[in-house]
Amino acid sequence: MKLRTIEISGFKSFADKTKIDFKDGITGIVGPNGSGKSNIIEAVRWVMGETSAKSLRGGKMPDVIFSGTEKRKPLARASVTIIFDNSDHFLDSKFDEVMVTRRLFRNGESQYEINKQECRLRDVLNLFIDTGLGRESFSIISQGRVESIFNSKPEERRAIIEEAAGVLEYKQDKKRAEKELEKTSGYLERVNDLTVELEKQVRPLEQQAAVAKDYLEQKKRFDILDQTKLVKTIDGNSVIQAQLETKRQQLKEQLSELTTRSATLSEQRSQIKETINAQTKQKDQTQTELVRLNRLEEQLKGEKDLQAERRKFAEQEKLRLEKEKNEIQTQIDKSTRERSELREQLTQLSKRIAEKNEALKLIRENDKEHQEQKLKQEIENLRADYVENLQSLTTLKNQYNFNLQDQQRDEQQRSKITFDIATLEQQLENHHATQKGCQAAFLELDAVIKQRATRIKELTIQQDQLRTDYEQQRQQWLDGSNVAHRVESKLEALTNLKNEHTGFYQGVRSVLKQKSKFKGIVGPVAEIIDVPEAYTVAIETALGNQVQNVVVETDQVAKEMIEFLKQNRQGRVTFLPKNALKLRQLTSAVQNELERLPGLVGVASDLIKTEPQNRIIGQYLLGTTLIIDTLENAVVASQKISRRNRIITLEGDVIGIGGTMTGGATRKNTTGVLQQDQEIKKLKSQFDTMRQQLEQKELQVQKTLSVGKDAQSKLQKITKEQQIDQQQLSELANQRALEEERIKELERHRKAIQFELSQIDDEENHSGNLQGKIAEIEAKVKEIKTATEKKQSTLATLTDDAGERQNQITNLNVELAQLKEQLSQQKQRLEDLEGVVGRSKQQLKDYEAQIANLHHDERLSDSNVNHYSLKEVQKQLLDSNHRLEKIQEKLQLSQVQQDQVTADYEIAQQNLNQVGSQLNEVERQQSLNQNRIEIAVDRLSEEYGQTIESVQKNVLTKITDEQLDRELKLLKRGLTELGTVNLGAIDEYERVSSRYNFLNEQRKDLMDSKQQLDQSIAEIDQEAGQRFKQTFDQVATEFAQVFVKMFGGGKAKLELTDPEHILTTGIEIKAQPPGKKLQRLSLLSGGEKSLTAITLLFAILQVKPVPFCILDEVEAAFDDANVDRFARYLKTFRDTTQFIVITHRKGTMVEADVLYGVTMQESGVSKMVSVSIDEAEQRELV
Repeated sequence: MKLRTIEISGFKSFADKTKIDFKDGITGIVGPNGSGKSNIIEAVRWVMGETSAKSLRGGKMPDVIFSGTEKRKPLARASVTIIFDNSDHFLDSKFDEVMVTRRLFRNGESQYEINKQECRLRDVLNLFIDTGLGRESFSIISQGRVESIFNSKPEERRAIIEEAAGVLEYKQDKKRAEKELEKTSGYLERVNDLTVELEKQVRPLEQQAAVAKDYLEQKKRFDILDQTKLVKTIDGNSVIQAQLETKRQQLKEQLSELTTRSATLSEQRSQIKETINAQTKQKDQTQTELVRLNRLEEQLKGEKDLQAERRKFAEQEKLRLEKEKNEIQTQIDKSTRERSELREQLTQLSKRIAEKNEALKLIRENDKEHQEQKLKQEIENLRADYVENLQSLTTLKNQYNFNLQDQQRDEQQRSKITFDIATLEQQLENHHATQKGCQAAFLELDAVIKQRATRIKELTIQQDQLRTDYEQQRQQWLDGSNVAHRVESKLEALTNLKNEHTGFYQGVRSVLKQKSKFKGIVGPVAEIIDVPEAYTVAIETALGNQVQNVVVETDQVAKEMIEFLKQNRQGRVTFLPKNALKLRQLTSAVQNELERLPGLVGVASDLIKTEPQNRIIGQYLLGTTLIIDTLENAVVASQKISRRNRIITLEGDVIGIGGTMTGGATRKNTTGVLQQDQEIKKLKSQFDTMRQQLEQKELQVQKTLSVGKDAQSKLQKITKEQQIDQQQLSELANQRALEEERIKELERHRKAIQFELSQIDDEENHSGNLQGKIAEIEAKVKEIKTATEKKQSTLATLTDDAGERQNQITNLNVELAQLKEQLSQQKQRLEDLEGVVGRSKQQLKDYEAQIANLHHDERLSDSNVNHYSLKEVQKQLLDSNHRLEKIQEKLQLSQVQQDQVTADYEIAQQNLNQVGSQLNEVERQQSLNQNRIEIAVDRLSEEYGQTIESVQKNVLTKITDEQLDRELKLLKRGLTELGTVNLGAIDEYERVSSRYNFLNEQRKDLMDSKQQLDQSIAEIDQEAGQRFKQTFDQVATEFAQVFVKMFGGGKAKLELTDPEHILTTGIEIKAQPPGKKLQRLSLLSGGEKSLTAITLLFAILQVKPVPFCILDEVEAAFDDANVDRFARYLKTFRDTTQFIVITHRKGTMVEADVLYGVTMQESGVSKMVSVSIDEAEQRELV
């Protein structure tokens, strides 16, 4: 493969489209400083995938676009195309010619093409990977690259051999594998944390689910038996109801007949009574007449005696009548009072019936079902930005230090050159004086070197100690960071579980999911109360399942949510409407005893914290519960308050009202809702403390790192000074021995140094001030860190028993039926009393009329007594007696008839009352049976959603009533013993266990993946190590041979600093130029170091030839003899490698097959011309 063409347009100083064709062999590019020669090399690096603007001598990537001159406007894009002859298919492409293009627009948009097909940067990089080509390969060698070889540490030099060995792809694979391993380890750690938390829930949920399944199985059997009993109740009562209806019809017929007979007898009795009344009236009148006549006779016989006797009789009659009148009035008053009492009883019965109906309605209305219900990526993004900016900051600082080192090196070189020139001139003037000065300088320099060696040793020890401290502190920081990460992962897992309301009943979760849709939902009790850690167990025990009660603003909201739960069949929830709750507080008797209670912690409602608007919740739930420190004190306290209040100990033991005691041990891996909240608070506090400690540790690490860098800088500086002094010492020794030869050599050397000095002046580093950019990125890093802390701070801050209810309904229905029956009986009694009162009032009127007649007759007697004669009176008396006898006969006959009719009427009335009572009893039994049927039907409908027709398929026919009742009793006892059952635990267990099993599978997959990644990394390390060692051995052999050719003698070798660790070992270069001893590269002179570095690159090319190689002024520091050797050696690669050489040295130009010149005929715009050596000299391109 050969490089054939480069087309540059708008890239840096190449404003116009420039095409450069390359031939086989050596192509030289010459031109004055600042003409844009190096821009060609940077164009090649850029098109081959360079992404660092700093390495292209720019601040940001758009800086590579032509920025304009005084005469030209800036361009909008930069484009570079490079064309390869790939007929040997060196590149992994089916095409014989490969063309790679890169464009960059000023808006930052980039385009990459391979053979005019748009592609990605990765495709370009993969095209050149492990080919020896590419943006950072040894196919492009600048003077800085040469310097980096002898200035770099042994560990850094291994990259050169790695590139030659082709292990870059392995390193990238390893980097990807390690990144994937780190990600997998993070996922595994997070999955482990989630698994641990879910495991704490799975076990209690499994037990609850087992209980719930047992409950459902028993409940299913109970329901079938209960439905069977209800059907039997309906069928049995329906048969009884039919029998009662037949009996009721018979009784109604009897009642009708008896009513007719009773009415007939009553009519007869009334007629007879009227006859008797008339006869009695006649009798009374006759008797009165007789009395009057007798009185008159007596009066006439003896007016005084007769008058007295008559008055006595009248008085007796009046007394009799008054007595009977009073008795009747008493009976009327008694009946009136009894009637009033009956009416009051009727009112009370109606009120009680209304109350029972309202209670039944409330129970049925409250029997309703209901239901209920993650961290933003911003922190991760901020962390990624933080790391990216931190890397940019490190790069800038390294670039700044690199530039600073360049300036220091240039200044040192300038000082050295000036010193050498002065020394040379002095030596030329006075050889002997110089010789003496050299001796004095030698002794003085030797003393300085020894003194400095002691200082270097001290600094080395200090630096090693600082490095050890830094590694220890950094490891402590990493360990603390891992612990904090685990705590954070656990906190995140618990927070996610809390946000998902895991552990709450299904109904509660359903309601909470609707919180945004329904106004007035405050939240579960667990979320609106804040419990100190010391009281968590006690308060959670006191609340029990009430911790999952949902607080709402009004009872209307509760009704809406219950309706929602019913419609969607989402479960049951207990609501606490704040407007309907009443304060619960201790009685005054208990309050008076508080100060004398042993071990009293306080009233439970006073130990929790709530918002002022939610204080009623704490008072309602915990206002009468006492918290005592120990069980012993709790027993004593319960006795002192007569066991009138519930007492909870700090360990969760309970003494109930009346003295019941509950306690024991719970599983350690079960946590309640409040305990889970407490653990989240504890983890937040722990994480905040760890984060502060990590920040302090990070500052300590940074401080140690800063001190280490300062010590390293001092060590590097003093080592460099030592190296310079040692070099000067060696030079002084040589000067003493070869003074005359040195003078001639120094004359030639002086010209070269002066030329080098002019190059240093021309190539002064005019790069922009990096300190401002460093400060800018440091501010940005600080800003990102502050934002991350704020985000993290913000992140730290986010059944009732159906059987019992049915018993209440059944009891209320029975009580209601009994009250209705009492109401019916009382109404009948009231009607009877009304009849009694009416009849009594009529009798009262009759007696009053008789008393009035007595008074009237008395007055008449008084007035008429003297108007009759004795005979007339006796005649009238005889007639009256005769008439009275007839009347009495008729009256006796009527009374006999009346007695007979009255007896018949009373018998008929008795029969009527008996039949009426029987009818009422039958109707009452009918009502009770109908209630039983309706209750059974309602229960079938409300509890089971069945009708009498649809439930027939579930009815057990082959079971006796005795077996049915016995099994129902046993099942009911079993259900009662199970207590409150969390039916949602079945679905919750399925959900949590499914997630737990999924996470376990995921953990297994992650562990397998981790194992595979570890194995892959080990295989990569093995392959990379083998390739590195094999290539190193080959390069070391070639290096020793090429060194002899380049130096004209001597010897050199490459050594591994740590052969036992082939993947991290550094490479030490040792060389022995002719006439010198074998020593490390750092102890050689500047020219010797450069030539040795070039020798190493040539050795690599011998081992792994590359199609082309670009050299950018790598021989600038060579003297003419070494330049000639360098140029001649280049020609030995003519058959395998195509060289493009940017040079100022004539010796190199002479060996070039093609020579191009770069000029700036127009200021700021580079042009390419093809020139010869003479033309280059004439145009001052050299």
